Amino acid sequence: MATQIIKAFTAGATREGLSLCSGPFAAQTGITIEAHTNHGHVIEQEVTAGNVDDDIVLLTTGMIDHLAGQKLVDVSTRTTLGTIRIGAAVRDGAPVPDVSTTEAVKNVLLSAKSIVLTEAPSGVHMDRLIVEMGLDQQLADRITRFDTGTMVNEHLAASSAEQEIAFGVATEILFFRNKGMDYAGPLPNEMQMALDYEAVMLSGCRKLDAVKKLFTYLRSAEANTLFAQTGVG
Repeated sequence: MATQIIKAFTAGATREGLSLCSGPFAAQTGITIEAHTNHGHVIEQEVTAGNVDDDIVLLTTGMIDHLAGQKLVDVSTRTTLGTIRIGAAVRDGAPVPDVSTTEAVKNVLLSAKSIVLTEAPSGVHMDRLIVEMGLDQQLADRITRFDTGTMVNEHLAASSAEQEIAFGVATEILFFRNKGMDYAGPLPNEMQMALDYEAVMLSGCRKLDAVKKLFTYLRSAEANTLFAQTGVG
């Protein structure tokens, strides 16, 4: 009997959690997950345009709501994965700053010689916070932006710049914990951009039984623990 394969299109925030779950799930069921990733908004656009042949997507609740409104997903299969938050990171070995309060974050931004952000929603959110704190003009020439969180993290890990700090979703930062970066911690609640993530089957999928098995597993305590290890909780 041929191996069953579930094709998954996942946002970067849930990529590592899904990867950790793939092995145990395959061992239990014999079903393989083939996953690829992109920005959430790109996945949403590609699904809307009919350019994907995937079985499931892993996206924010808001994006899945939008796809559901177009009847592009099977809403009966919606499965909660958890919530991600924004955090700060520095290069491994650099002093780890305090980002636990709004005032502390403001002081960190003012003292930084280089601030690294992504063009993804977490970076847009940080830009808004910087404007709200009245620091946008003062910090403008210190900010470097990259297209993805992975690019931000790769830059920071390889950088030799002094007093450099990056901000992004905790899931992507934690993936680089042993790859040249230290996690400084999450932003305080009043500054957060908490996003809920879900998995859902696309309407054109013909693998309902296999997807149901996967989503049952993703609701399990084991899967919740694995996702939590990546910052989704």
